[in-house]
Amino acid sequence: MTNVVSSMLKPDQPFKELGCPSCNLLSLNHLALQQKINANFIFHAIKNYKKSPTDRKTITFIKNKFQGLKILWLEFQRRDNQIRRYYNCKEDQHEYFQQELFSLVKEKYMLARVLMNRDRKKLLLHTTFETGNI
Repeated sequence: MTNVVSSMLKPDQPFKELGCPSCNLLSLNHLALQQKINANFIFHAIKNYKKSPTDRKTITFIKNKFQGLKILWLEFQRRDNQIRRYYNCKEDQHEYFQQELFSLVKEKYMLARVLMNRDRKKLLLHTTFETGNI
């Protein structure tokens, strides 16, 4: 699952090198917007997984959904690290740091991981019972 919108927004480097304070704030605003977009992709992926019918949730389905979610999460983490490394001490009053988006997304991601793992284990146990391998 590629994050097309987010990948089009991605700068290779923040605008920190430009040297003007308004450019730094502009870059931080841009990165914060990317984080909000990526957070929405993560929330949407979790919601779609939860809405999936039980009979559709196979081991492969769960694995693929988890891999897509993991890619989004790693991208979200990478960008958060970038924001904190370049801007945390200079722009600590910025909305990104005040709203604690990272904590919220991390909590939802971790809960989704637990849910997917539980569903996977349930399927494995059910398959083992059906084949009589216990």
